[in-house]
Amino acid sequence: MCVKDRRIAADNGLGPPAAEVESGHKNGSNEAKGQLVALMMEEKYDDLADLRERAKAEVSKVVIGQDRTVELLLIAAVAHGHVLLEGPPGSAKTLLARAVAHMLGAAFKRIQFTPDTTPTELNGQNVVRAGEHLFMPGAVFTNVLLADEINRTPPRTQAALFEPMGERQVTVDGKAHKLPDPFLVIATQNPHEHEGVFPLPEGQLDRFLFKIELDYADAEAELAMLNLPHKGIAPDMLGEVRPLLGVVGLDKARQELEHTDVPDSVGRYIVGVGRRTRELPGVELGVSSRAMIHLVMAVKANARLNGRQTATIEDVREMAPFVLRHRIATAPGMSVDTVLLDAMSSVPVSAPSVSSVG
Repeated sequence: MCVKDRRIAADNGLGPPAAEVESGHKNGSNEAKGQLVALMMEEKYDDLADLRERAKAEVSKVVIGQDRTVELLLIAAVAHGHVLLEGPPGSAKTLLARAVAHMLGAAFKRIQFTPDTTPTELNGQNVVRAGEHLFMPGAVFTNVLLADEINRTPPRTQAALFEPMGERQVTVDGKAHKLPDPFLVIATQNPHEHEGVFPLPEGQLDRFLFKIELDYADAEAELAMLNLPHKGIAPDMLGEVRPLLGVVGLDKARQELEHTDVPDSVGRYIVGVGRRTRELPGVELGVSSRAMIHLVMAVKANARLNGRQTATIEDVREMAPFVLRHRIATAPGMSVDTVLLDAMSSVPVSAPSVSSVG
């Protein structure tokens, strides 16, 4: 059996654990067992503000200096969103994704995108085994999928993620297969590589709740990395990260999010900013209606992570750069940041009203 078939068979329970197939190391099965244990474990927390601090503390055991990114990844998980991490090599993109998956208490898979990665590897395929027709799930059948170097695979394979990311299902030979819940894609790309890459189309970018631009940590954080009581930053350190949520805990956090108030004035401000990005000079593509929905979900989560039951205009201004920046296309010489700042500053803030959004 080839490596690809072994990986697919593992995902369907017909072979060795997928982690072992992909890593090629004997400790792969231990990692798979750890994922199953994590799914059953859950730490008690007071509210999402308390969870935020605990999450940063756990992830900082293996990734130092990226607290804000951890907060944003937590917001994405609670808000049913996906995340695009963009940063230079060695900025801990992969390790950060693994650590957050452990912190969430979720099953995790990683797929390394290359020019020959196929849609079948992502979504799965129907096969015949001993005369029986079986569906062999692909890499997307997990809770947290790390799509490493997503811009290194051709558009046909990139497009295979449209349905999983948007509808949380895959359709193979006319039959829909639901993905596990939760399902979070954390994709990475290196902005400094220009050879052999395939830029993500606007339709793909629009499916990411956040685009987070990572940079190297500051000097104090890098010094702290040198003083970690380990030889290097190795995946086996992930065992120190305690799972805080699990599937049940994450569902509870999402229910808390749903009960967050969004005043009418905040909703109108979100719509106003979104529409304004389509009107400003030098803008070739403004944000979509889906972007506004993503923004209100992020705003709710940000309010909760800051210990509030009601969202504010400041939540919108804080979340807008991460939610909207990657969805705006401008003419040469025009800065996306300038467009976003102009849009937020030019939309009037109406007086709060009794009605609320969502």
